[in-house]
Amino acid sequence: MGTLAGYFGERPLQIRMYDADEERLDLFDRLARMCFIATYVPHELLSTTDPGEALHETDGIVVAVGANCARRYLRATRQAGIADVGDLGMVEQAVTDILGPVPPAIPVLSLLDPEVQLPRATYQRLDWPGPLEANDRQTLPFQILRWLKKEEPVTDLISVYDQSPLKAWLDDPRSAEVILGTPA
Repeated sequence: MGTLAGYFGERPLQIRMYDADEERLDLFDRLARMCFIATYVPHELLSTTDPGEALHETDGIVVAVGANCARRYLRATRQAGIADVGDLGMVEQAVTDILGPVPPAIPVLSLLDPEVQLPRATYQRLDWPGPLEANDRQTLPFQILRWLKKEEPVTDLISVYDQSPLKAWLDDPRSAEVILGTPA
């Protein structure tokens, strides 16, 4: 959200966020809107629990699906139980299903764990941002709530990601500099 809030391209972005977890989606929707207001960016935002709606007529995709979202997606779309394939396996299954109808010409940027293999012949991957530590994973929702309650300035989040490699990808999704890149 910090990168998107600090992105001023040639035109406003139309951002569609998907998550199978409605509570997490609502949290990130509210955070995104707060960040956009703080930086006066006119990006449009649609948050949905329907991956088809999120991918409809897209120009580019950033994939950041976690195990929780993957588990919820797989349970919702497959009536039978989910085999215990581990977190990475569930993410691979969910992403394979979600990206299935996406034409190969649409650029896909993966922010997934490097062990997760996307089902596409070509995609771009950033080893950014780094994985959250277990403690950070537990405290992040509370930090987001502090930002939403305006107990701490959201501008701190935005400034941390001011020079992210995601900005380069947004300017040119087929940029060789971000393919299998690492953040500068």
